[in-house]
Amino acid sequence: MFNRTCAPCHTLFDQGGRIGPELTGSQRSNLEYLLENVVDPNAVVWNQYRATYFETDDDRLLCGIVLRENESTVTIQTQTGTVTLPRNEIKSRQTSALSMMPEGLLESLKAEEVLDLIVYLQSPSQVPLPGDK
Repeated sequence: MFNRTCAPCHTLFDQGGRIGPELTGSQRSNLEYLLENVVDPNAVVWNQYRATYFETDDDRLLCGIVLRENESTVTIQTQTGTVTLPRNEIKSRQTSALSMMPEGLLESLKAEEVLDLIVYLQSPSQVPLPGDK
């Protein structure tokens, strides 16, 4: 469940993506905190995880998390990789108040899958994965 639902964006126990916050050190053992962040990802969004939308001179539309920027470029992490945009090619830029994490992630899961995911997210260390010996 984690690999399918969370890992594209989040890292837990050194596995997963780097778009969203690293989960290993978060307050995962606090069920209320965990559910608030999963069920309503826009309730509290740290500035560094706000989605930023870019339109370029060649009419590309990109959405990502700003990783770094200087006077000549802006580097963003999108869901598919890292992109560096020359500032002189950015037509518009708008930072959203919303998280890149979509709402309703649990809606496509069965009740048992949601419970399994929550138990895994709350585990203090990596658990044996299917197929591990």
